[in-house]
Amino acid sequence: MKNFTTRMLINVIGIPALLLLIRLGGIPFILFLTVMAGIAQVELYLLMRKKGANPLMIPAVLAGIVWMFASYFRPDLLFYLLIGLVALLFLTGLFRNIQNATLDLAGTLLGFIYLPVLISTIILMRNIDGSGPSLVTLLFVTIWICDSLAFVFGKWLGKRKIAPLISPHKTYAGCLAGIAGAVATVLIFHFFNWTPQFMNLTQLIIFGLLAGVFGQAGDFVESVFKRDAGVKDSSNLLLGHGGMLDRFDSFFIGAPVIYLFIKLIF
Repeated sequence: MKNFTTRMLINVIGIPALLLLIRLGGIPFILFLTVMAGIAQVELYLLMRKKGANPLMIPAVLAGIVWMFASYFRPDLLFYLLIGLVALLFLTGLFRNIQNATLDLAGTLLGFIYLPVLISTIILMRNIDGSGPSLVTLLFVTIWICDSLAFVFGKWLGKRKIAPLISPHKTYAGCLAGIAGAVATVLIFHFFNWTPQFMNLTQLIIFGLLAGVFGQAGDFVESVFKRDAGVKDSSNLLLGHGGMLDRFDSFFIGAPVIYLFIKLIF
């Protein structure tokens, strides 16, 4: 009950605050995503240390900060920036111990690509003229509903496990309920005319399916890292919600897939 109360308290405060940040956009929203991605990077790198790796934490987090702000101010330069930052991270590795250098650099690049690079697609989505706020709001609400229904129906009806070695509590019933909830969410948004004007009903349904499938896939990806490190949560930062990596894992895969879909139809 204490854990449930803590989770609900964080939801009651956090969800309206995040929706407000999405609506405001600009620097406040960028700062939130940058801090979230930076903390998630640190959490992932600490998990890697449990496996004997020693990633370049500070240089990689700084590179992530540069990447996030560039996504907002100069998205046209991101390809060139990616080449430059990756090259700098490799060069930084020259000043480290040669032992396990390959493992350390691989872990460093994994954390940089998986977190700030992928999550920056939310910034790019928010900056789409005329439709950015509604797109990002729809993304967040759809994935939240998907996660919530997957949890509830998984506890209620779930018997068959999808991948017990990776995520022992994920069931087929919960997964299907989450996908159905994601599609239902976009349909409700469509009914109230809260969706971007350029998207038709078929595209919205595809949006919901992608969010439901790849949002949950993001959860599984993060679970692989935690199981490999032998931990339940990435950290205790958010109390009942675990760490930043735990709370936003669905977005690290779901958001870039949705962004690619939007770019195909916009």
